[in-house]
Amino acid sequence: MTTPKPVALPEIDPDQCTGCGRCVAACPPHVLWLEAERPNGWGKKRAVLHDEEGCTGCAKCYAVCPFDAIRMVKG
Repeated sequence: MTTPKPVALPEIDPDQCTGCGRCVAACPPHVLWLEAERPNGWGKKRAVLHDEEGCTGCAKCYAVCPFDAIRMVKG
């Protein structure tokens, strides 16, 4: 049995994202990660969707983002 494709996936605006991590914490399938701009976790952090196929499209990340950095985009 195949998993249905999500209707929409999160698209994260790197200029709006502050790296607060709220979306990462709210993501049930754990497909969002915080990434730092430099090695060893140094520099500005931002959220990144690392596993599109694992995303369920639940939009919880979108709902908890206080900076309007995430929008749901139809695939």
